[in-house]
Amino acid sequence: MDIYFLGGLKVKIAKVDVYLVSTPFIRPQKMAMWTSYKKDHVVVRITTDDGVSGVGETVPLVAEFGEPVTACASVIRDWLTPTLIGEDPFDTERLFEKMEDAVRGHLFAKCAIDWALYDLMARTLNVPLYRLLGGRYREKVPVTWVVGIKNPEEAAREALDYVAKGFKELKLKAGKDWRGDFERLKAVRKAVGGAVEIRIDPNQAWGAGKAVNIIKKMEPYELQMVEQPTPAWDFEGLARVTKSVDVPVMADESVRTPHDALEIVRMEAADIINIKIGKIGGLFYSTKINAIAEAADIPCVVGSMLEGNIGTAASAHFALAARTLKFANDLIGPLFRADDVVKEPLKIVNGFLEVPEKPGISVDLDEAKLELLKMR
Repeated sequence: MDIYFLGGLKVKIAKVDVYLVSTPFIRPQKMAMWTSYKKDHVVVRITTDDGVSGVGETVPLVAEFGEPVTACASVIRDWLTPTLIGEDPFDTERLFEKMEDAVRGHLFAKCAIDWALYDLMARTLNVPLYRLLGGRYREKVPVTWVVGIKNPEEAAREALDYVAKGFKELKLKAGKDWRGDFERLKAVRKAVGGAVEIRIDPNQAWGAGKAVNIIKKMEPYELQMVEQPTPAWDFEGLARVTKSVDVPVMADESVRTPHDALEIVRMEAADIINIKIGKIGGLFYSTKINAIAEAADIPCVVGSMLEGNIGTAASAHFALAARTLKFANDLIGPLFRADDVVKEPLKIVNGFLEVPEKPGISVDLDEAKLELLKMR
């Protein structure tokens, strides 16, 4: 079958709709740089001239990467949409070159477009998205539970609760209070025992020398990995940490472009790469970073900006197809939400994200919820 045509007609993008929505969290989420009570989103719907639509979203973390949702919406409406109208959504190389020529950077805005384009392509062909990303490499997507910064007793109780729910890997958020992080790790390890994997994520809070000392103190507690201990810009510092400790080190904020990934490989700056699709600009760029990691024999994780069901579903299809993924992924954003803009939220059962065998990203926009959760 020629996937470039449908019914003998070449499809063209006819319309791009942009919505600002805000979804509340069930409870506040505390990390090194921020505490959040909700997530503001840009939701994008792209429609072709034959009436088929695809949806995407972006949930930028302003404290870390900038790009507030109002700026994302403006970039999408004023700069990116004109490059898309009248184009074939399957011409991804051409479209992303046009978008990059129109506006440099703004990867969160481009991610919303990207997810909508890939959803649209898969819906046009009436296949699940993973079929366009290499097919199903694994049957289901393992996910981590993320424990925010809290006192050791609370963290241990939460960890035990989610291990009882079937989660086999945990991520502990960390920050500038490394002694508190250390006590939290001790308490969680004691609570869950040795069979559960634990990783720790300081979100850039430690300098290189400090990170080496802290990680060495934590090594007896059988850490699976340490995620981005140093500032995103400090590739040399990250490489120093990676080469000085026995615990594997994962690059997250340091990798936003294929060029960043290539530099991580060249400098041997990390043992693992977090492909956090939202900050990378979408699936188009993520597949390129994944190819670099695969060529360098570096395993990956699919990260999360705590997207809602739309972004999590798109990321889950990538996780079904990507061969480099050797650990559980951070795709638990929907579990943090009291409400969302889709008809049927994704399900996470026994530590695995279930991906419905439906066309596109496998979730559908709920027009009533979209109206209810619009930012006023």
